[in-house]
Amino acid sequence: RDPLPTEPVVTAEMPAEFQVIPGCFAGINLLVHVLVSKYCDHLPLYRQQEIFRKRHQVKIDRTLMGHWLKKLSRSLMILYEALRQELIESGYLQIDETFIKLLDPERKGKAQQAYFWVIRHPTRGVLFHFDHRRSGEVPLDIIPGFKGKLQSDGYSVYEALLKARPEDARRALEMILFNCWAHARRKVKKSLEANGSDAAWYLAKIRELYAIEDEAREAKCNAERREQLRKERARPILAEIKAEMDKDKTNLAILPSSPLGEALDYMRKRWEFLEAYAYDGNGEVEIDNNFVENSIRPTAVGKKNWLFIGHPKAGKTSAVIYTIIENCRMNKVDPFSYLIDVLPRIQDHPVNRINELLPRQWAEARSAKASESKAA
Repeated sequence: RDPLPTEPVVTAEMPAEFQVIPGCFAGINLLVHVLVSKYCDHLPLYRQQEIFRKRHQVKIDRTLMGHWLKKLSRSLMILYEALRQELIESGYLQIDETFIKLLDPERKGKAQQAYFWVIRHPTRGVLFHFDHRRSGEVPLDIIPGFKGKLQSDGYSVYEALLKARPEDARRALEMILFNCWAHARRKVKKSLEANGSDAAWYLAKIRELYAIEDEAREAKCNAERREQLRKERARPILAEIKAEMDKDKTNLAILPSSPLGEALDYMRKRWEFLEAYAYDGNGEVEIDNNFVENSIRPTAVGKKNWLFIGHPKAGKTSAVIYTIIENCRMNKVDPFSYLIDVLPRIQDHPVNRINELLPRQWAEARSAKASESKAA
């Protein structure tokens, strides 16, 4: 008989593509395919289950796919928190919220209203936060300790943050508030039919403000140059609008209950925050909140397909994944290629350099490497 082997049995290391979720039979390509299909292509898991069954003769239960997504979001959480800190430190953020139906199995009754809160810096990144609340406590939880410029729509919660009670001082945000001209413009535009030439005058002036912004963007002006343009050209227009609004308080042709009357009331109450973008030192601030609103739009498409969030934990999972997906979109990065590369590397990457794996920095590194290769 052959003697027993004396050498220890050596087990081959599991390929990296199967280490993303320990013990999972699915490789990285399948895992990312499921994630991208749901959050980019808006395919609910039950539809993916049917596609796998009918088109590929493979049975993958949607509950299992949901478990995969939960595990993937946990892996991505370190990137999510790194991005949150980077945005808090940016000094300028836009914020908005959108509702989503929540079917919590632990609570009986009809679907509840929950929210995706979204913060975004125009160039540095965007972050989603899921919460069942729509109160002023939520921004304090999303961006604790934020100091800088915060731009929002006219929702009163944000104005209340400026008037923090003494007992809230530890958590209060030290900020300057800016409002959104796109919201004001929409309200004026809705009044055109009812208020004719009066509404048209205001709309024309708002268009002049936007023309200045378009010109600055086309010329690729930096913050200092854009600030100067606003000082020279936007401020006189803003003064005209303010004077006309004051005069129209006594204009009997514009009733307070009319569409234009309501639009002007909206603007008067927020005038300080609407004109603030043209003040000195605010050249980096946008005229409106459209960047963050554009980040929210893909979730609206998703809601039409998957209709609701089935559990608060699923809402948090979605917030993390939407954050990564939207940062890919913002930086013109293919999310499939990005996640295939990054997910296997997250756990072994140095924590103090984790920001290198965020979509913006990842794209910059690849671009720099491509330039070096081309130069060589």
